[in-house]
Amino acid sequence: MRCILLFKGKSLARGPIEDIYGLTDMQRAMLVRCASYPDQPLYMGQWWALLTSPLDAAGFCAAWAAVVTRHAALRTGFHWELKGAPTQMVLAAPAFEVQRIDWTAQDDWRSALDALLADDRAHPFDVRRPPLMRVRLLTLAPERHLLVWTRHHLTVDGWSLGDILDEVLTLYRGGAIPPAVSFRRYVEWWQGRDVAAANRHWSAVLAGYAPDTVIRSSAISAPRIGEVASVLPADVAERLDQVARAERLTLSTLLEGAWALVLARSSGADDVVFGCVETVRPPELLGDRSTHMVGPQIGVLPSRVHRDTTPLRQWLAELQRARAAGREAGPLGLDTMRELLGLPSDALPLRSLIAVQTYPLALATAFRAAGLEIAASGDVTLPDMPLNLMVEIGENFELRLMFDHQHVSAEEGRQLLDMLATALRLLPAQLDAAANTLDLMPEPLQTRIEAALQGRALPTPAGTVLDLILAQMSAQPDAPAIRANGRVWSYAELGARAAALATRLATAGVQPGARVAVMLDHGPEAVAAVLGIMWSGAAYVPLDPDAPAERRSMILVSAGVAAVVTRRASAAAFSGIATIMVEDIAPESSALETMKRPAASDEAYVIFTSGSTGRPKGVSVGHDNLRYHVAASAAENADLPIARFLLTFPLFFDGSVTGLFCTLCDGGTLVMPDAAASRDVDALVALIRSADATHVCMTPSLWAMLLDAAGPQGFPGVRMAKVAAEPCPPALVAAHARGAPHAVLCNEYGPTEATVWVCVERCRPETTGTSVAIGHPIPGTYLHVVDCEGRPCPFGTVGELIISGPAVARAYVGAALGIDLRTTLLGGTTYRTGDQVSLGFDGRLSFHGRRDRQVKVAGYRIEPGEIEAALQTQPGILEAAVVVEQTDGQPARLVAHLGAGSDTPGDAELRRQLATKLPAYMIPQAFVRHRRLPRIASGKVDTMALPRATLSEASEAPPQGPLETSLAAIWSELLGGARVSRHDHFFALGGSSLLAMRMIARVRRDLALPATLADLFEAPQLSALADRLNAASDKVAPGPALTVRPRTRVELPT
Repeated sequence: MRCILLFKGKSLARGPIEDIYGLTDMQRAMLVRCASYPDQPLYMGQWWALLTSPLDAAGFCAAWAAVVTRHAALRTGFHWELKGAPTQMVLAAPAFEVQRIDWTAQDDWRSALDALLADDRAHPFDVRRPPLMRVRLLTLAPERHLLVWTRHHLTVDGWSLGDILDEVLTLYRGGAIPPAVSFRRYVEWWQGRDVAAANRHWSAVLAGYAPDTVIRSSAISAPRIGEVASVLPADVAERLDQVARAERLTLSTLLEGAWALVLARSSGADDVVFGCVETVRPPELLGDRSTHMVGPQIGVLPSRVHRDTTPLRQWLAELQRARAAGREAGPLGLDTMRELLGLPSDALPLRSLIAVQTYPLALATAFRAAGLEIAASGDVTLPDMPLNLMVEIGENFELRLMFDHQHVSAEEGRQLLDMLATALRLLPAQLDAAANTLDLMPEPLQTRIEAALQGRALPTPAGTVLDLILAQMSAQPDAPAIRANGRVWSYAELGARAAALATRLATAGVQPGARVAVMLDHGPEAVAAVLGIMWSGAAYVPLDPDAPAERRSMILVSAGVAAVVTRRASAAAFSGIATIMVEDIAPESSALETMKRPAASDEAYVIFTSGSTGRPKGVSVGHDNLRYHVAASAAENADLPIARFLLTFPLFFDGSVTGLFCTLCDGGTLVMPDAAASRDVDALVALIRSADATHVCMTPSLWAMLLDAAGPQGFPGVRMAKVAAEPCPPALVAAHARGAPHAVLCNEYGPTEATVWVCVERCRPETTGTSVAIGHPIPGTYLHVVDCEGRPCPFGTVGELIISGPAVARAYVGAALGIDLRTTLLGGTTYRTGDQVSLGFDGRLSFHGRRDRQVKVAGYRIEPGEIEAALQTQPGILEAAVVVEQTDGQPARLVAHLGAGSDTPGDAELRRQLATKLPAYMIPQAFVRHRRLPRIASGKVDTMALPRATLSEASEAPPQGPLETSLAAIWSELLGGARVSRHDHFFALGGSSLLAMRMIARVRRDLALPATLADLFEAPQLSALADRLNAASDKVAPGPALTVRPRTRVELPT
């Protein structure tokens, strides 16, 4: 039958059609990708050979044409645009001829060949038009020819290449070959095999496996192919062959085992799955003729490997048994594999494939058998998964790793290949070692990683920060030290205040080495108190004035404080302990130089953080730690010395340490907002401008709000903005570039236990992605990224961050005495942060969350266990689980899930009770009640099964009047789309202090009302706030509803 097949007016097949039939699973998967990216050279392979023997070119070309005519697969095109399932259509006589090219004038044939291969790949096959094969014969000299053979894997596999070439050479020599068998027979066998049995086997194999990364094919653009290659030394290949024979293992088993270990080590997972390309040529199909059928007779067998403590010898034997069982069950269709793994329909079921090939050697052998010598040859195969390992076993043992640059960088590819070569080198000698202990890191790689994680050298600084501050007081006594509340304190005045307090503490019996608590509002008196306490030889312990009395008492007892420095109005809260009131202290004229100053080995301060046991945990930081911190900051930021530093962090937050001590040691001025201004976006904007602040440091969410509030005018005077305490979003980098273009934006990272910070990223405006790196280690710091066995992680692998060097604090104190802050690991004293990070090839660290349950909300480090312990003291609450919820563009919020009876207190009462035990930032924004909390098999709460909390859906009392309606619109936008009633409470809906600041700024800007945070705190209900604002202003008159201006800037999460 001769026909012209048309689709939408275009010719798809021209000429007599011999046969039409379906596709195998592998063909169908390849066809989907080819149809999605028709302009890409997907599944193309290129083999070339330099022939150095006399050749009858005409006869050679005729033999090729005859073989194409013989095999249905070589005359096949593929169609999916017609009604029904995709089909392969065999033409009786498609046009084919070997292209002959004269290259006798070509001086550099190798470079010309590379260009030809690249051009060939730039013209992919139209898979609808057979034959999907191109052959070129290029004549270099009478007895020197280049053969270039390009084919598509839709129609041939590696085994077929040998069969095709064997037939070509047999016909070339005038030999006879038996009739060909159509690929239809194979397709029919494939479609009729026992799929149910195979699925049962693979369902058991893959049960419980969850890929750590799901790659959606719908999100993949056209692949960009990269390749790295390596040839194993002959002695390594020989040892592998000897081990395989001695242990009755196949070389494929050794290769797949080594690849599994590399994937596990590089991903940080002990449970990995990859695909093994397997030849599927059942003997029962055609008896001894089955190997002569041309066509893609291959499948993918998933290989699931657990890296554990099993000795390698036993581990490899089990891997081989599993592969044999999989081979018996048969290959698994990619669609079925996707279903068994529970992946979306557009997800790639595998990230990695391995194929062990021998056909390049077979092709060369076939030529020599025909009397044709090959001087050189090569093979290029384009990958079909993000990561493809091809091992060619021939005269050399060649490893070729091909990858898609969208998912694997060239450096990552080289690292993986180097680790694989290391694994293959070590395997023969370590068969009795546990599988999870094989060290796959080549020494050059380890050296490079260690260098990247070591801060530049920093000489041990002499003295303490008090020596540096005293030097500033002597050198510039009249220079401004602090600007706050409309007045300026000079360095001399600050010194006199600190000296007076130091004297008073000594009079009160406070001994050097003691601890003294300080509870003062944010301002100059607090700074003077800190310095006075330190000059007395004691360590300061800052308290949160807004914290519940119970929590403050807990800290006082845990720290064993000898005295408290506070104001007279707060003194009654500290009965039974020596209390010194700042109002009673007059400036001291005595010279600070005469006072006994602490040694570097003495304790400087103790800051308490949230504790997992339900009690706050104190971190003791020494003067040596603090002196190093200041020296590292000066070295890191030598190009931008501090002139005027806006100190927004309160004393009880360790971020205050940087601003306070680095500024005073540098001779700069601290700019300190009062309590009201520190919560007012517009006031902070005005203060930065009026004080001409050159340096600011705050959470990313607060800096985002200030940039937004500053508008086009921005902050031209700021030279450095430091953000810390929570992840920095890329959108903030862009906002910063607009609002403070002359300022460096630094994303800093560090735990309290490492004296505030250990690494920093100077952000670049072109930053993209979902997060901003936390950068490189600061001077003098040594960092380590380790896996669960404590071994260094390769580049790009997520592991736990370990800190060593002078940043590591002294110890935990009080209630945390049973917890070791420092550990002996990696040959020195270190601190295990519990934070998950990865080191990029550019030497920059990225943050990936916590190993444990510790979280950060609004910049505060919170242990959910402390909140859960407080909740479980309430009547009717049998169990509690606290989690963090966050949606795109919205602030994180704490949600408490309660296993509770019917007599549980209501939300308002729970908040009231928690407020007596916990600071405001630790009180959940939402409560979800359950009969019992879901648990996993181990008995732990299954946090993944907890439902998301829903915000208020109240509608029985909608907002009334224009102001309530406008306020409700602002609330709803900030709170993630919650439906707001006039009786709703801002904080009960999930509002936080940072959201409150944003809300007040919006009211001022969009509604032109003089709102303050005090208005919201005193009238948090929508209707009450509207009444309060109406009473305070005559700007809102009855009439149409006020219109909330649409936002043109991105709202960043708090």
